[in-house]
Amino acid sequence: MNMTPRMEHGLVLFLVLMFLIPCAMIIFVSTEVPYRVVPGEPVKDAALAAGITITSVKDTTWNLTGATGGKTYVLTDSSGNTVTMSTQAFDSAESRDAAIRLYNAHPVGRGKPVGSLLVVGQHIVYVTPANSPILEEISGELKKMNGS
Repeated sequence: MNMTPRMEHGLVLFLVLMFLIPCAMIIFVSTEVPYRVVPGEPVKDAALAAGITITSVKDTTWNLTGATGGKTYVLTDSSGNTVTMSTQAFDSAESRDAAIRLYNAHPVGRGKPVGSLLVVGQHIVYVTPANSPILEEISGELKKMNGS
């Protein structure tokens, strides 16, 4: 198939737009969570406020630049649903945001774990499974901690 230079430019423009439009939508639709120090343990505090049972807690530090430590919680609700929520605090907005970019750089199934990533102040919270009803129950409390 012989393509004219005009058709080639149109094809290149189409391909560029197919990449840029979704990226622009993500940027404009997503809300940025400002970096601020949230006192206490956000997941623990939100779970207790929502009446969720904390079945286990373990200290953990992720091997990422700027990570200062966190906890891994296993939570259970009255319906028997269970969720694992791992938190990690970061020493700066730059290190927290770099960890988020690193997580988002991998497509699911190619090094990216299947779960949800939440931001609460200086903390990143990783939730598995991502569609847990417990997350819905405590998300309102976590949003309050962000000031939203």
